[in-house]
Amino acid sequence: MTKVDDYLLHLEKELMTGKGSWVADFTESFRDFTVNEILFAMIIRGNTRTKGVFLSKLFSYLTLPNYQVACLVFNGGLVNQVDNQTLTALLEAVKGYMKDNELKWAWLIIAQAEGVSEKIKAMVSNLAIQEIGVALVDISSLEMTSSKGYLGRAISRYIK
Repeated sequence: MTKVDDYLLHLEKELMTGKGSWVADFTESFRDFTVNEILFAMIIRGNTRTKGVFLSKLFSYLTLPNYQVACLVFNGGLVNQVDNQTLTALLEAVKGYMKDNELKWAWLIIAQAEGVSEKIKAMVSNLAIQEIGVALVDISSLEMTSSKGYLGRAISRYIK
């Protein structure tokens, strides 16, 4: 198993049964999923109405909206493979996927196998998209850079 495969497995587990279950009830996971001719290593889908015991289920059902959400993971591969054009294409693919599947919000994780350039980190950290949180993860060092918006800032709590 490669580092990328290990990371994907850990992320899937963390979102579906770990800390991510506090944000949404992630119930579906797909590997090697193509959106707008872009191959995503993994897509995890769910909704914001969480599970629980009887009273928490009832409270959740009566008070919380049931938004459809997703986490899309792109394997950026080697150093500096992701550039401005790739980032724009990824964001357009995520927006299209959100529209086609009626999602309220999504996380986009760009997982780089070896090192991340400062230019790419700056591009991601300057993003401020309300409905998409973006995180750039250097799998070798587990260093993460996230976008400015609320979803981008919140993503670090759930995918580390």
